[in-house]
Amino acid sequence: MKRIKSYLLILFILFSYPVDLLGQNDTIRLNNFCELALKYAEVNRDSSIYYADIAFSTAEKLNQKFYQASILSDLGFTLLSNGDYGTALTKLLVANKLIEDKNIAKDVIITPFFSKYFTSSDPTINRIILLGYIKNSLAMLYGRTENFDKQLSELKEAKTIIETETNDLNLRWTINNNIANAYLNMGKLDSALYFQQIVLPVEKQMENKNYGGASNKAIGDILFRKGNFEDAKINYLLALEVLRKNQNTFYIALTQFALADTYRKLGRVDSALYYAKAGVANYRLLGSNVPEMENAYTALALSFKDENKYDSAFYYLQLSKKLSDSLNGKEIKTLTNFQNIGFKEQLRLKEAEAKRIRIKSRAQLLLSLSALLLFSIIAFVLYKSNKIKVKANLALKDKNEEIEKTVTELKTTQVSLAARNAENELLLKEIHHRVKNNLEVVSSLLALQSAQIDDPSVQSAMLASQNRVHSMGIIHQKLYQGENLAAIEMRDYFIHLSENILDSFNAEGHIKVECDMPKLVLDVDTAISVGLITNELLTNSLKYAFNEKENGAIKISLTEEDKAVNAEGLLLLKISDNGIGKSINEKATGTGFGTQLVNLLTKQLDGKLTYEINNGTIVTLLFKKPASVRA
Repeated sequence: MKRIKSYLLILFILFSYPVDLLGQNDTIRLNNFCELALKYAEVNRDSSIYYADIAFSTAEKLNQKFYQASILSDLGFTLLSNGDYGTALTKLLVANKLIEDKNIAKDVIITPFFSKYFTSSDPTINRIILLGYIKNSLAMLYGRTENFDKQLSELKEAKTIIETETNDLNLRWTINNNIANAYLNMGKLDSALYFQQIVLPVEKQMENKNYGGASNKAIGDILFRKGNFEDAKINYLLALEVLRKNQNTFYIALTQFALADTYRKLGRVDSALYYAKAGVANYRLLGSNVPEMENAYTALALSFKDENKYDSAFYYLQLSKKLSDSLNGKEIKTLTNFQNIGFKEQLRLKEAEAKRIRIKSRAQLLLSLSALLLFSIIAFVLYKSNKIKVKANLALKDKNEEIEKTVTELKTTQVSLAARNAENELLLKEIHHRVKNNLEVVSSLLALQSAQIDDPSVQSAMLASQNRVHSMGIIHQKLYQGENLAAIEMRDYFIHLSENILDSFNAEGHIKVECDMPKLVLDVDTAISVGLITNELLTNSLKYAFNEKENGAIKISLTEEDKAVNAEGLLLLKISDNGIGKSINEKATGTGFGTQLVNLLTKQLDGKLTYEINNGTIVTLLFKKPASVRA
């Protein structure tokens, strides 16, 4: 209850504006949710799926089948990008079935969203364009599952329809580019290069610059496969320059990892590590489940290995291993085989257990009969010799039966409690997962609101609020992913928190954050308070400590004080930077809310906060170690 009240208080402070689309009429809601789904497609795919589902429900209510097919097409592509191939295939097949109706766009409601992406006044042309995108997404799905013949068949069919019946450059670029990618995956490099040479001039004619740079990246991929690493590097750098202008996060990440592989081939391990880290940072911006993240972590691990940083290499290799069950074609078959094997093994074990129970029951029956016969003989003899002993033996028998019944009941209760505990643990993990997802929604809403604000100070406050929400979200993510549902390992938490804050300030290239500390576990309440304090102090360092410096470093440590000196069990949080320093009595910049929050949380921890200026700023927080985690 205390934790819930704390969340409500913090969330109330973080935002106090209404976000309400439900009061609008259905046509406006349809347009707005389509726009939101498309906007978040390359930024936060979970949010994109959420808004697409609402848009589809609205389209169903309005009986707008063309919108339904369009939304299912976009939704299928987003699910495909998220690795959910089964659901993606279902959505795309339904969309493909709807688009077979040649009159589907005849009575469509025209909204700003529709006018933006279906510019033709001819419903027949609009239907052909949507048909092309649906077939392209189906082809991508077949490519992800390594069914390249089926992929090429869908793409060539789409190419014939598009190039004979429309002049849509975006779609022509997309189809030819994916044909080139299919040939690349099949190892037919000359065919792949031929189609990319078709794509490149089309890309330069397009008004939609979202595709800009992708062709250069694809040509780089082909040259890399041919072993021409120097020319591949040149094409990747050209692609990255264009992609950054267009802010295409997904392709930027793909290109950065391609550059990491290329520089590794060229023996430039420092550049390989730089682009591998940048690629991971961009993938993390795309949502909770990016299929390429497994390869991203592997590439980063290899880059750290080349730098002889084996601890970091092992850490990212472990992350890659956790994602190794992502749903691509081979893994779907493997998973199915494992499920079948597991089912057969489970059936065999159940049959063996039933046989064991039957044998045990027979043995118990024979034992009971033998015991009964022996008892009858003894009872007869004892009855004859002494009636008192007979009564005592009968009483003992009753007592034994009562004990056996009690033992049986205890065993049943134990099994029930074990099942209930397992269920409660699952429910608790689900709660943490949902809290984390809700906090991500809050963060997305803040980002959405921030995009509508021009005042830099308000934008800064909104960014700070996003970071505070994210610091709490990381804790709940670690809880449901870990084995201990009541405690957090702080070193790993600090690493993820600092990476997120560096990303939010675009400071990863010149500011380095070090977590030089042993592994240390804290309970959830304490971890939230310490995490929010660390978030505020890191933010202050990034905002104010390096105004006159191109490069800098921030160190974070959380250590346990020597028990020989202090037997109460104290923890010391220390955050230091080598920035320009700040006078201890200098007036706070901005709203001062961050300082108030740090002081409030320090009091909550019953701790002592001190500042020191020495070649930068050193902040220390000394507080009691919670009793629940004391040795």
